[in-house]
Amino acid sequence: MKHSLFLGFVLLLVSLSFAQTGLMGGSDGIHQQNAKSLGQWRFTVGTGGNVTIDPWSLARMGVYYDDDERIKLQHFKLSATGNFFFVAGLTDYVDAGIAFNINYDRSFARGYLQATSNIRQGDLDIWTKVRAPFISDSSMLSLAAQFDMYLPIGRKALGLRPRHAWYIRGDGTTNAYTADEVVIGATAIASLDFSKVDIPIRWNFSAGIIYANEGSNTLIYSTGLDWDWASWITAFVEYSGEFRVENNGMPLDFFEDPMLITPGLKLHLPYNIDLTGGLDLSTRMMRVGYDREKEMKNIEDYTLHYVDQKGNYKSYGYVPTVNYAFTGSLTWTFGGAEKAPEPECPMGLPPAPDSLVKVDTLLVVDTLMRTDTVVVADTIRDADSDGVVDSLDACPNTPMGFPVDSTGCPLDEDHDGVADTLDKCPGTPANVQVNRDGCALDFDQDGVPDYQDMCPNTPPNTGVDSVGCAMDEDKDGVPDNRDQCPLTPKGAPVDTTGCPLDSDKDGVPDYQDKCPNTLRGVKVDKKGCPVNKRENLDLLKKGINFKTGSTALTKASFKTLDDIYALLLKFQEVNLEIQGHTDNVGKDDANQKLSQGRAQSAVDYLIKKGVAAERLRAAGYGASKPIADNKTKKGRAQNRRVELVPFYADEAQQKPAQEPKQDDEW
Repeated sequence: MKHSLFLGFVLLLVSLSFAQTGLMGGSDGIHQQNAKSLGQWRFTVGTGGNVTIDPWSLARMGVYYDDDERIKLQHFKLSATGNFFFVAGLTDYVDAGIAFNINYDRSFARGYLQATSNIRQGDLDIWTKVRAPFISDSSMLSLAAQFDMYLPIGRKALGLRPRHAWYIRGDGTTNAYTADEVVIGATAIASLDFSKVDIPIRWNFSAGIIYANEGSNTLIYSTGLDWDWASWITAFVEYSGEFRVENNGMPLDFFEDPMLITPGLKLHLPYNIDLTGGLDLSTRMMRVGYDREKEMKNIEDYTLHYVDQKGNYKSYGYVPTVNYAFTGSLTWTFGGAEKAPEPECPMGLPPAPDSLVKVDTLLVVDTLMRTDTVVVADTIRDADSDGVVDSLDACPNTPMGFPVDSTGCPLDEDHDGVADTLDKCPGTPANVQVNRDGCALDFDQDGVPDYQDMCPNTPPNTGVDSVGCAMDEDKDGVPDNRDQCPLTPKGAPVDTTGCPLDSDKDGVPDYQDKCPNTLRGVKVDKKGCPVNKRENLDLLKKGINFKTGSTALTKASFKTLDDIYALLLKFQEVNLEIQGHTDNVGKDDANQKLSQGRAQSAVDYLIKKGVAAERLRAAGYGASKPIADNKTKKGRAQNRRVELVPFYADEAQQKPAQEPKQDDEW
């Protein structure tokens, strides 16, 4: 009921759609919308977007499911969205524009990397904004409304996060980059410009509705405060979001849809170029009582699905926004004829001063051909000789010889804080930290700057790849500079030197060894299995059997145990663990006791034959380690077994340098 009342209130306010934000050519901020129009035959072109590397922002729990198989994401995950737009002022009150976006999701991992490592286009937005003509330009209040139509040209592809809330579909499948249908909507916009009363602040507000047939109908909203700090810079803070007002297969929750707070700055550069930058902060992560563990318990309520062209079924947790993202835009406005400013002295020119005050050597006198009137301009001083008079110079102490912009500050083309004259790396990308020479920081001195370095603490003199991580050609987890076996086959477990493990020391590496438990010293074939079958533990273990439901050995087992006794007698350095296993029929305690008793029966037999007790040990595991499906008769028979595991006193069991995977990584 509350949602219905809220929606009704919004619909009274709006009659148009998703308004013109700074990322689509708007003149204020990044996500806020204002009621200002360009003016007839003025144009704006530009680009903008956001980028984040955020482990939590792409899928809840950092996993997704591929046909019910759990796939784990890597720790570094890049997500970005870019916009390109063009806006035209058709009249003083009507603007029209077009906006196109591209998207990129990548997890830097194996598996389905190819599904997300390419740039994917989004939907095309065509819009028209109308400013209210009945409100005077001198008024603080402005009103506007805007129509939008989204054409579904976006790429259908697996992505880690849907770009809009209205993409969530009731049929169970959601595309990350497109609504996959024509979407329309409406937005109402209001602006208050306090500069009309000499206060350099503007406040903007907008609210609208997006209508989607298959997707979710969505409320969109924004508000923002803009402070003209100086003629060349504006500071702003915004609040913007989207809220599904339709339960389309997922619960309605105001905090479970996109909602951002964005502080930022806009630089007004020469030639009507604006450069804007800000930081998107998810308010969802800031709310009182937020509990990540609790959110994981509710993940089934917020799950998205995707079916690829091959029919593979994917699912992942819905996360509406990234935790944080660097965002910004670059725009150029041109054309048209701006209105002439009002005269500063509407009541006439001031009388001539009685005397002239000399401030510097340059004195400009403008004599007007008027009776008894001489107007003298103030003397003009340029202390740092940079070509910009002190009254307009924002940097009055610029060193001699430095090129400056129109405000008198040293030119800094890449906006890294280092003047071009001193900048040894003049093409540094925006928002990249630099040293005093203007070059990108490289903490570990590996030749890959920190903003691109995925392994920022690489040891000195280590060869690295294009993302700054130690080279590992054979992908065995051991860097090439420490890898003594640099051509290890993919997937082969290795030791700390990068060489394939050979657990039983028979000369056949584990990844090729068909009999990995061969006793030390036993002659083996090229597959790693003993030439003499009586020395093959994998064959001998099959001959150890017990009476049904009992720990008593069958008579046929005695011959097998005699062969094991002879083997232990021949190889005195070998110790042996005899393990008992059962199926899952019966109670766990009874199965555990039975498996331990059977293993002990075999050990007792060998001790009676003359094997030292310290060379043997019995271990019962019950039904805890099945090797087959207990649901079938054949599987249960396989699980009722004995294992023979050799061990040695002179060395600890080796572990591979790369831990075995529990999940495939994406």
